Amino acid sequence: MCRSSTDSITRNISVGDVVKSVSGRTKGRFFVVVAENDRYVFLSDGEKWPIGKSKKKNRKHVEGVGLKVERISDEEIRRFLRDLSRGGND
Repeated sequence: MCRSSTDSITRNISVGDVVKSVSGRTKGRFFVVVAENDRYVFLSDGEKWPIGKSKKKNRKHVEGVGLKVERISDEEIRRFLRDLSRGGND
């Protein structure tokens, strides 16, 4: 079986990482990983999916963007993702 470079990126996703959804209804949206297990990541955008009601998504359906949120709270996630969508990443 041939593995793409995205396979290793998908496996290396951990709590605090910013990811982009690559399939499903949320395709193209950014999230922060708030929990994980072997097969799934649990995602939050701080709004529709706050930390307490995180979105469960298969690891194969997200890709890391190389950014990490230091403090995980709904407010920090909202602020970080809003800044990211405006073109910044601080």
